[in-house]
Amino acid sequence: MNAFPHLFSPGAIGSLSLRNRIAMCPMGVNLGEPDGTVGDAQSAWFEARARGGTGLIIVGSVAVAYPTASFDRRQIAASDDAQLPGLTRLTSDIHRHGAVVAAQLVHGGGNSLLDIAEGRPLLVPSKKRPEPPDALSAMVTAEESAGMMAPFASPTAAYRVQQASDDDLAWVVDRFVESARRVKAAGFDAIELHAGHGYLLHAFLSPHSNQRRDRWGGSLAARCELFVEVIRAVRRAMGPTFPLWARVGTFEAHRADGQRIDDALSAMELGLAAGLDAIHVTAYGEPMVATGITDGHTPHEPGALLADAARVRRHLGVPVIAMGRLTPEAAEQAVADGLADVIALGRPLIADPDLPAKLAAGQRHRIRPCTYQYRCIGAIFQNAPVQCSVNPEAGHESALPPPRPGAARRVVVAGGGPAGLECARRLAERGHAVELWEASDRLGGALALAEETDPDLAGLLAWLIGGAEDAGVTIRLGVALEGEVGADVVVWATGRSWPADSVLRPWLDGVTQLAGPVTIHGSNKAAVSVALRARRDGLTVTLVPDAPVLAPELGLPGRFRLVAAAERAGVTIEATAPTGATTVVRMVPHSGPPPPTHPELHVIGDAQRDGPGGLAAAFASAAAVAARI
Repeated sequence: MNAFPHLFSPGAIGSLSLRNRIAMCPMGVNLGEPDGTVGDAQSAWFEARARGGTGLIIVGSVAVAYPTASFDRRQIAASDDAQLPGLTRLTSDIHRHGAVVAAQLVHGGGNSLLDIAEGRPLLVPSKKRPEPPDALSAMVTAEESAGMMAPFASPTAAYRVQQASDDDLAWVVDRFVESARRVKAAGFDAIELHAGHGYLLHAFLSPHSNQRRDRWGGSLAARCELFVEVIRAVRRAMGPTFPLWARVGTFEAHRADGQRIDDALSAMELGLAAGLDAIHVTAYGEPMVATGITDGHTPHEPGALLADAARVRRHLGVPVIAMGRLTPEAAEQAVADGLADVIALGRPLIADPDLPAKLAAGQRHRIRPCTYQYRCIGAIFQNAPVQCSVNPEAGHESALPPPRPGAARRVVVAGGGPAGLECARRLAERGHAVELWEASDRLGGALALAEETDPDLAGLLAWLIGGAEDAGVTIRLGVALEGEVGADVVVWATGRSWPADSVLRPWLDGVTQLAGPVTIHGSNKAAVSVALRARRDGLTVTLVPDAPVLAPELGLPGRFRLVAAAERAGVTIEATAPTGATTVVRMVPHSGPPPPTHPELHVIGDAQRDGPGGLAAAFASAAAVAARI
């Protein structure tokens, strides 16, 4: 009996039939070709999620006027017939696996970084002085800063804004219509109009960014005029039954004069009267506030947007797509309770493209958990292709290795942390005979402690251990790899030593209590997470960084969230250590033991002395080595 009967019941949006209620959130992933067409990488990205059982794939950020009004040269587009073959291939690849596919059409407006890079003016409703970034937004490395500022550093870069004229907006409407015709011809089953996240349609809806006093602004109805005109025009072009909906925000985080849900409901009503079949509920997050994105459309708080989605459905009585950090259990309950009709998942489907198929097969425990480390969004912040901390194949689906090597070999993996467990599982699944030797009496390495300080990591270690056991890995605890070992291959995954373990382990295991005040030395994620956990225990905590950027292992939104949470909780961050601390914890790892000599030796994870360290590096190195053996 399926434990998620409502999530796997057939659904519909207008004339569009859905095999289940799970959608893939539209996202910009920078996997398109440099001419805006769909190539191998982009097609394989979506095909993997369709193959994994997702019912509705929403292809995010399809540009209607490429390269004008676009985010990046790799943003896929539907603005020219030259893009039709790739779009047609994309829909064919998705349909092959039984999913349906919608194109999310977007005009970038003030978010069009490619216009800045290539010297074109940004089309906006009103000329406004841009907001300055807050102080926390500056906590980036030099490499991250270079990636973020790349569009502004282009030789052709220019920052100019152009207040949209009537002719400009007539052209915008026409671009949406022509792109709609094109995606329909390419085999897309539906269209989503993006009217959120600061893009042009949302910028006109928002009283913060639209300060006009003409046909296109002033009153609420006037601010909705462009939104309604685009809907009417696309509906006329598509006919009365083609599925059409819009993504609309219900609030704007960190904007006191921004759009609110009552205004959004009125805009939605006008959109429905103009021809929409459904609403995809989202929110806006001010990007000049470091935590803005994760307070808005990519919420860090579980289920943060669900109440607004339920209100939209209750008020309007139309199908609603809900999103925003929902577990499968929360998604099932939301559909069962009538809060939403379809649940769109983003980050969880990056981490595990097979999430729906595993749920349907009763394998909830085998779903690779998203750990909300924000490498995915952090990569986009830096104008790079999408990444994932726990799924190194994300963004590389078109280049996956063959599932099995030519001959099975005997492999010993030394070290039972995340790198060792992940590599052992992958090797066993490829047909090798794998033993994992862990010198201590427990698996997990630093992750076992990290789960106790970072709730977002909860469940990852259990998934790693379960996966290794299910794959047939022989696990031996209390066995150190020393001297000769009778194996064809040795994988060295012993990590690094943490001198603070002798203090932290008994505390985090609940055996002892830390005595305050506490001083914690270090800038890595572990140092910040331990400081926050100690503060949650009611201790007075001072964090003394040894570098200007805290938690550099995290993607930028995650770093900002963690540091903001520590400051909000009352962690004092100072350049010098205070006197009088009862407990001093130095969160600085030391190199682990040197690897043994062996004819075929591979070193992975934190045992790579010159490697970057951290969770993402552990998973990436484990996958790379397993693919080579």
